[in-house]
Amino acid sequence: MKIESLLVIVLGMAAIVSPASAQSTDDLNVWNVYCSGDGSRCTVAKEPSGDLMFPVYPGKVDWNTVQTWMQANGYPAQPAVWNVYCNGDSSQCTVSKEPTGELMFPQFTGKVTWDTATSWLASWRDNNKPKVWNVYCNGDSSQCAISKETSGFLMFPQFPGKVDWDTAQEWMASWRGENTAGQSTPIGTGTAHTYNGIEFQVEGVALKANAEQTTDSIDLGGKNAKAVHVLEFAGWSIGVPDNVKVGHINVWYGDGSFETTDLTMGVNIAEWAYDRSEVQSQLKHSKVAAAYSWPSTASSAYEYQGHYFYAKVDTDPSKPLDRLELVLDPNEQKIQIEIRAITLEG
Repeated sequence: MKIESLLVIVLGMAAIVSPASAQSTDDLNVWNVYCSGDGSRCTVAKEPSGDLMFPVYPGKVDWNTVQTWMQANGYPAQPAVWNVYCNGDSSQCTVSKEPTGELMFPQFTGKVTWDTATSWLASWRDNNKPKVWNVYCNGDSSQCAISKETSGFLMFPQFPGKVDWDTAQEWMASWRGENTAGQSTPIGTGTAHTYNGIEFQVEGVALKANAEQTTDSIDLGGKNAKAVHVLEFAGWSIGVPDNVKVGHINVWYGDGSFETTDLTMGVNIAEWAYDRSEVQSQLKHSKVAAAYSWPSTASSAYEYQGHYFYAKVDTDPSKPLDRLELVLDPNEQKIQIEIRAITLEG
């Protein structure tokens, strides 16, 4: 009888000392994956979100299980929330969630992913060469720029009407005396933007590296440059602290050698949605000076500023460039890094 009593006491003390061992594993099964009806959007949550979402598992499961499912099925996926809107004569088109203030019409019957929308826009630029550009110069033509509208200081148009991008670029080359040495040469066609005296075409390129595709690259076509300027950003990175190297940019020469620049959190790269009110309490890294900003309401009840950041790779101007490569650090597979503008400095 005394032995039995002692055994009860010992077991009771063990339960007090090791409460985790007494905790049911069911207590940890509080998550599920909820997807929209067409599977275009999925999220991990304790309960379904506000819109119509359906659970993937018949019951709650642990965090690791839902994360494994999300990664195996390609999430976080690009949500089908975009469209391309054009005006009546298709001289102006833009990628947006909703039509802009001017008269614009959707080019898709429903929402599509960002890649689908931007691919359509790239095709439109190549095939239609939209006449939305002009070259504006100041009084003595010491400064000239390609833009859809004149900039803030006194500038005069060089064409009587709007022209396509190639025509504007040809005029600029002629103005420079057919010699672009010392000039900025943006890659691609997008939104003209100048940062620290460097001309960019924002959204002129789209490189992306994440867990599914840890590297991405673009051909530089044998051009020469003394520096390569880049606008980049990180996503799903709010929990990454300062001074963590999340990736790097390699600029390869034709001879197989290369130059590289690290992308370091809180130094030259940061979360693009850093200013979103819903993430302020979760941010672990410092805010980096933005090189380009735009208004957004993505995943928020409030409008905030999205940001792209600046990085530079110094290169040897005597050696032809082969390609630029964006590489995600193998230790940071949960985040995504992207490049949205590249400019070669002659």
